[in-house]
Formats: sequence, structure tokens, C-alpha cells
Amino acid sequence: MSRTVVREAIASLKAEGRLRSLRGSGVYVSEPPKVLGGSMFMEAPQDIADVLDLIEFRMSVEIEAAGLAAERRTETNLLRMEQALTQFARHLADNTLATDADRAFHRAIADATNNSRFRLFVDEMGERLIPRRALGASFSDEKDKAEFLENIQTEHRRIFEAISDRKPDAARLAMRQHLEGGRRRYREWSLAHDIGN
Repeated sequence: MSRTVVREAIASLKAEGRLRSLRGSGVYVSEPPKVLGGSMFMEAPQDIADVLDLIEFRMSVEIEAAGLAAERRTETNLLRMEQALTQFARHLADNTLATDADRAFHRAIADATNNSRFRLFVDEMGERLIPRRALGASFSDEKDKAEFLENIQTEHRRIFEAISDRKPDAARLAMRQHLEGGRRRYREWSLAHDIGN
């Protein structure tokens, strides 16, 4: 290989920040740059304004995911969604607020898109995807909590049915209604509990 080619390669790698040169010593591999903040998503939901912004962002991804899932889903995908719905129903009365089952349902939809980027989105979001437990969601009574979770369960069921029936437009609409419902519920919940914006 000629020196010119090597020099050009080194210059290119320096420009990318992959190499650094020390005068009189040589050229060395650089440490990868540290990513500030660690994630494009909020580290943890600190206030209701962050949660509402995040749900709005989720809408841009998950509405389309529901449509693609309706077009591409397999029987295995449907089985995973049904398992998440069953798990959600089992947790209606406990203190977990069914967050793990809720996330499992959204993850199963992401899997059904047959596009790994949607799954990565849900995985990257982790617990932030369903922030009610992290926010310390509390309810005035068990009836209030049950109504909150039953509304979510009904919305999940509509999404599932549209995906199962291979109706992409209906699946997108059901997901939009679910996420808009989530924004409304968090807003109402924050007002009722006087949580600052």
C-alpha cells in the first residue's frame, strides 16, 4: 500500500475522531466519544410534561407499528399479544399497575411489524414506555384505579382485534385512540393529584 493511501486513511479516521496523533510518538486509536445523556429519551419521567411529550413522540412510531403489525402479523405474534392481554387482566387488582404486561403488549406489536427497529424502540424505552409506576401513580380509591386500567385494557383489545383481522387502518386508529387516551388520562391524573408541569 502506498504512503499516500495510508495518509489519506489516517486523515479520514482522524476527522471521524477514531484516531489521534501525538507529535513525535505516532498515531493511536481514540477512545469512543462519550454520549451525553445516554439516550435520546428522557432518563426517567420527572414530571407530567415529560410524560406527555414522550407519549406524543410514541404516537409517531407506534401508530405506524400497529398498521404494519396488521399487515405482517403471524399466528405466533397474535399468541404473544393474547398472552400479554391475559397477563394484564391478571394484574388489574395488584400494585404493579400492570406495567410489565402493558409493555409486553406493545413489544408484541413491535415484533409483529417484522422490522427490528420497532422492537429496538420498545426495548430502548424500557420502563419509560409505561411511566405510571415510575411516576408513583396513585388513585383515590380502588374503583378509580380499576377504571383507569380497564380503559387501557379495552383499548388494547381494540388494537389486538384490528391487528388480528388484518385491518391496518383500523389498527392505526385504535393505537392513536389508545395513546391519545393515555395523554388525556395522565393529564387528568396530574391535575387531580396536583403534579407540577
